[in-house]
This record gives sequence, structure tokens and C-alpha cells, in this order.
Amino acid sequence: MMNKLFISFSILMLILTSCDIKEQGVSDTLIIEISNPYGTQLITDYKIPFTAKTNTGNDLTSVAVFYVNGQVQNTNEITFDQAGSYEITVTATLDGQNISSEPYLINVINPRHSTKVLVEDYTATWCTNCPRVAYHLDEAVLQNNHIIPVAIHQSRFPGDDPFGFSDVTTLISDFEITGGLPSPIVNRTIGFVWDETYGTLETELEKSQPLGLAISSNVSGSTLNIDVSVRFDMNMSKKNLNLVLYLTENGLYADQANGTTFYGGQDPIPNFEQKHCLRSALIGLYGMNIPSEETSANAVYHYQYSGSIPAEVSDINNCDIEAFIIDGSDQHAKLINIQKAAVGTTKDFD
Repeated sequence: MMNKLFISFSILMLILTSCDIKEQGVSDTLIIEISNPYGTQLITDYKIPFTAKTNTGNDLTSVAVFYVNGQVQNTNEITFDQAGSYEITVTATLDGQNISSEPYLINVINPRHSTKVLVEDYTATWCTNCPRVAYHLDEAVLQNNHIIPVAIHQSRFPGDDPFGFSDVTTLISDFEITGGLPSPIVNRTIGFVWDETYGTLETELEKSQPLGLAISSNVSGSTLNIDVSVRFDMNMSKKNLNLVLYLTENGLYADQANGTTFYGGQDPIPNFEQKHCLRSALIGLYGMNIPSEETSANAVYHYQYSGSIPAEVSDINNCDIEAFIIDGSDQHAKLINIQKAAVGTTKDFD
């Protein structure tokens, strides 16, 4: 008898609890929710990975059908080639039940910033093949000044190369440069060794990027002051962004070993100008982190640097500043965009 009373009581409590939940508005209806890492303001010509999950947490992205303005898509990674307003919807079948999403509205704008490309040329005055890369880099920059070269010199022993960068060994190890010099690395990407053709860099220049940079600087006595601004076209708060600052110098001269036919085949090339030599990574090889709360769409992040002119610099008036953003804090962090400005000048967003 007691067992029957206990069972009856349990059933009653279950019914009451169920009623209570429904009265509080909790529904067992499945709904698909759409999201992406960058929010509702996006840019053209940039691949956006959309996800579809149920309100109970099931990830349906791999089996869902995505639509843009009612047109079916063959992937969840969608690129928009025109600015405008778009409606994203999703349908899927789960356990025999057809479910769909509410419209997910986005606004797509044209990028406000030009894309620039960094080429880090690992080189040396003793390197017989390096003049070939120097020549091709000069030619590429003449075609498009959005190509930004940085020469990172290697000394095999003290005095071997008068412009040797102190941390070059770390960079060579981090970026897995095993084939010797020259090794021009594009956009800090492991394995992306420039093939010395303009077309390869042009392909990178044609890619849209979600942020841009501005630089302003001045020299006061022996102190270098730099203001960097970063403007965001999309919400980048889910990324781990770092700002890196390079100081490079032009107008440096030294005899250059030459085993190529370039520059008349002369070996060595006497008093050869060593351009855009890296003198200092002012805030470290991998820079400093940008707080995620500063990286929402349309936000502008500001960073101020002030420090003594590095001892390696011969003439600060011949120096440039390269400011760039990487997606991460180590050698696996690829470059997103870069800006360059001569010391003592201002370069606005462009």
C-alpha cells in the first residue's frame, strides 16, 4: 500500500513540475540559432564562417542548409561580393523533425582600408644570392607601394654583417627557415617563401582585411614618440590580436657579396645601399596584446609608444616605422594588415 502511495505521489509531483515549467514559458520546440565570429557588420570579399546550433546546444552546421536572401548556399562559409543588407536563414532535419531559423540580418560594407603586404627579407651582406631578392623587391615596390619590405640581416659571427639584427636567430628558428639565405617570408606565414614574382604579392593585396592602421611620430631629443591607431570594420573581439612595431633604417651602405648577374654581376658590389634594415622590434618580436573590448566594429584602438632611440640606429631621420597586427602572439600568428610611415610624419588610415 505504501509503495502505491509513493508511486502515485511521485507521478503527481512530476505532473505539477511539468506544468510549472510550461507556465514559466519554457518550450520544448527546437529552434536554430545562427552566429558568426564577427557580428552583424561584415565586409565584402572576406570569407565568413556561419554556424547553426539548436537552442538546446546541438551543432547542426555540417548538416544544415544555409540561405542568403532565400538563395541556397553550398557551404556555411560565405563571401559577400557586394555591400548591402542580407538575410541569412537555415533549415535542417533533426530526428525526423524539420526545423528552421529566424532570419539573421547582417550589413555588409566595403572595407575602409587598403590591404598591404609585409615581406621580411632574411638577408646578409655576405650572402651571394641575396642581391637577387633585393632587386626583385625593389621592382615589386615600384609597381605597388603597398608592398612593405623589411630586411632582417644575419651575422654569422660578430662584425660579419654590420647591420645584423640581434634577434634574427630566434626569428629564423620560429619561422622554420631551413634553406639558408635569402628567405623572403610573406605576411609572417610559416612556409610562405616569396617566389620573387609580383603576381604572388598582388594576389595577397587583392584580399580584403577587416582593419587598418594609422601612424604618427616625432622625435624629441633622444626620445622617439609614436602614436598608432587601429580601426576595425568588423567585430574582432573573438580574435587574439597583437600589435607589433618595427623600426627600420635606410641609407646604410656596405660592400655586398654578389653571385648573381644582377647589379652588373659585380662581386662584391661596393658601397651597396642596404635598405629598410630592421633595427629594432620596439615592443617585442610578437608585440603586445590589444584588449578584446577595444576591437568591436567601428572601434578605434590607440597605442602610444615612447622610448629612447635604439643604439643600433645611425640616423633616426632615415628611419621608418612599420606597425602591423597579427592574429595571435607567436610564430603561428599570421599578419592581418600593416602600415608604414617615415619617422616624424603622419600616415592616416587609407
